[in-house]
Amino acid sequence: MPTGEIQPSALKIDRLLSRISEGDIKIPAFQRGFVWSQSQIAELLDSLYRNLPVGSILLWNTNDQLKSSRDIGGLLLPDREPEYPINYVLDGQQRLSTIYAAFCTERQFEQLDGAYAIDPSLFDLSFVFSSEEFLPTTSVDSQMESIPLSCLFDTEAFFSVLERLSPDSQRAAKNLYSRFNNYEIPVVTISKRSKDEVGVIFERINNTGTVLTTLDLLVAWTWSEDFHLQESLNNLSETLESKGFGELPDKIILQCLAGILRESTRTKTILDLSAAEVQESFGDVSDAIARAVDFLATDIGVQSLDFLPHLQQLVGLSFFYSNANTANAGQLSVLRRWFWRTAFSRRYSAQTDDKMDADIQFMTRLLDGDYNGIGDYAVTIEPSMLRRQKFSKRNPYTRALLLLLARKQPLDLTSGARVDVGEALSAYNRKEYHHIFPRAYLKEQSIPSDQISSLCNFCILPAASNKKISKRSPSEYFFDDVPEAIRAEILETNLLPEDMSTYEDNNYDRFLDQRAEKIIDFLSELIN
Repeated sequence: MPTGEIQPSALKIDRLLSRISEGDIKIPAFQRGFVWSQSQIAELLDSLYRNLPVGSILLWNTNDQLKSSRDIGGLLLPDREPEYPINYVLDGQQRLSTIYAAFCTERQFEQLDGAYAIDPSLFDLSFVFSSEEFLPTTSVDSQMESIPLSCLFDTEAFFSVLERLSPDSQRAAKNLYSRFNNYEIPVVTISKRSKDEVGVIFERINNTGTVLTTLDLLVAWTWSEDFHLQESLNNLSETLESKGFGELPDKIILQCLAGILRESTRTKTILDLSAAEVQESFGDVSDAIARAVDFLATDIGVQSLDFLPHLQQLVGLSFFYSNANTANAGQLSVLRRWFWRTAFSRRYSAQTDDKMDADIQFMTRLLDGDYNGIGDYAVTIEPSMLRRQKFSKRNPYTRALLLLLARKQPLDLTSGARVDVGEALSAYNRKEYHHIFPRAYLKEQSIPSDQISSLCNFCILPAASNKKISKRSPSEYFFDDVPEAIRAEILETNLLPEDMSTYEDNNYDRFLDQRAEKIIDFLSELIN
């Protein structure tokens, strides 16, 4: 990163208030709204009063004014002339807003909606002399001598209040003023930094405990009167909601955007996108993502985002469908094999940007009719590893296996009816999945819990049948409840071992080995 300037300083509160009221300090559009509660506001004021450290404010000084920004504390403040530099708050918005709005004499708040809306009453606080507390003005009893903070830095208003106080309270009020007036807020100002550099800095800053993202920056860079990236993302989410993908993370959408426009998914590439590029292409990118989701639903059976093994898979698919409305038979075959190969791998466990960029290059060759690159994608799971995997929604192998089982159109273990896999895969519900060797039974056999939850010990089964099997041993329910006439088909469609002696002997270890082999064999059919 090129060297910029970093200037530490300390500003007294009255000087800080003056700079804010002049429009010198603004909140960039990529900052989230004010979220502190009144108790947090009071706690900060108490720290200032007691001369406790409250942390520093980080400002970015730039002549390149952003197209969109907000005023400190949600109050109406003047705009600076375009030729004047602006100091944008990168860290400390909540503290700065609290200090300014609490001490502001004439509060005129903007009419802000949604996440940016601010309740003006939050800042209406008074200092009670007897208890040395900062309390909501509306809750201060008339018998309790106090002073509203909004008058503290207004000389005329301050002395007007003093006249009504007892001598002891007058001294306390002057002491209060002295403490706030002499408190120095640490301020660090960075300058001569580009937007990209500020982006790297900004991504490393925590604001109210939440790591701020690349999206916050891109919203500001691309904002115009007729385009707001966040609104466009919200519209895309509404479109994808009907397809079960409404919760698709913004980061993945931005990676799809950069991948389609620049064939790279890196953060730097995303931040390099111009406002014109984003505005002109976002509609087409949204259409490509929707077509990729349609492929996942129609050809793979991914009915909701809950069951997509790796979010990163959507980036390569979106790139493909940004260049092709539909896939021909050859391309469709390769895309299916590519999905299953990447689903049952640890491809995206590290260096994900590199892997997604490589996916884009693979899709480019596929679009050109080169079908040979599929061999570069290796399945990294084998039977012994598969049986060690635990059944968990967070485990990508779990999601991949459930999709794999759904491909077989399984029959219900106890009724022989076709299982409604659409319902089972529309939302993640543990009641739709069943321990083949029941959990309670295995616990009675002193089997360790991690082995009980082996991925190989699950199948898709409706809750009613699950309840019927309950904790009965396989040697009991496989012979009493699994319809003998179609038992072979039931076993096959659930990728269960056909060796009935395994169930008769209740041999769990042998079962896991045999089930892992069945799953791997079927996976081999899909990837080759």
